[in-house]
Amino acid sequence: MRQAIEKRMNISAVDIYGLSEVMGPGVANECAETKDGPTIWEDHFYPEIIDPDTGEVLPDGEFGELVFTSLTKEAMPVVRYRTRDLTRLLPGTARPAFRRMEKVTGRTDDMMIVRGVNVFPSQIEELILKRPELAPHYQCVLTREGPMDMLTVRVECAHGGEPATSQAARDALAHDIKAYIGVSAGIEVLPTGGIERSVGKARRIVDQRPR
Repeated sequence: MRQAIEKRMNISAVDIYGLSEVMGPGVANECAETKDGPTIWEDHFYPEIIDPDTGEVLPDGEFGELVFTSLTKEAMPVVRYRTRDLTRLLPGTARPAFRRMEKVTGRTDDMMIVRGVNVFPSQIEELILKRPELAPHYQCVLTREGPMDMLTVRVECAHGGEPATSQAARDALAHDIKAYIGVSAGIEVLPTGGIERSVGKARRIVDQRPR
C-alpha cells in the first residue's frame, strides 16, 4: 500500500504513530532515510512492552503490549498507559539515541480465537495486501456451525475487477491463511464498494455467533 501511494502521488510516505489519549500523532515517527519502523521520541515518552495477561515488563525485542508514560506533558500526563497495541521495541537506526517500535501487528482487544488458534485481523490484512487482484477492504465474519466456530473473510476485488473471475484469488488467499495463520477460512470476494465503510476506525470483525 505504501508503494502504491508513493508511486501515485510522487512522495515519500512514512508511518506516524500516535493515540489521542496521549497526544495524537507524533508519539513516534518513521524516518525517511530508513523506513524501518517509527522512532519513539523518548525525550517526551517512555515506552515499555508488557505481557498483556500478567503486566510483566518484557525486555526489548520481546513481543507484547505497548505502554507509554509521558515525561513532559503537563495538562494531562499519563502513567503507564496501556495502548492495547501489540508490537516490539527495537534498537534505533536513523536516530540511534531513540528506540524504534515494530509495525503494530494487532491489538489485545481484537484477537479472535478460531478453533483454538489466535487470529488477528492485521495478519489477514497482510496476506490480502500481497494480492494485487484484491483491494485492502475486508471483514472477518465469525459464525458457528454446531460446536465449531467458522471464519469467513469478506474482501473486495481490486478496482475494475470482477468477483466472478476471482476464483484463483479466493483459493490463493484461503491457502495463505491456512499456511501462515493455521486456520481454515471461507473467502467471499465482493465487488468494489461491497464492504461497508465506517466513519473512524474500520469495522474489521463481525461476530455473528450466538451469545
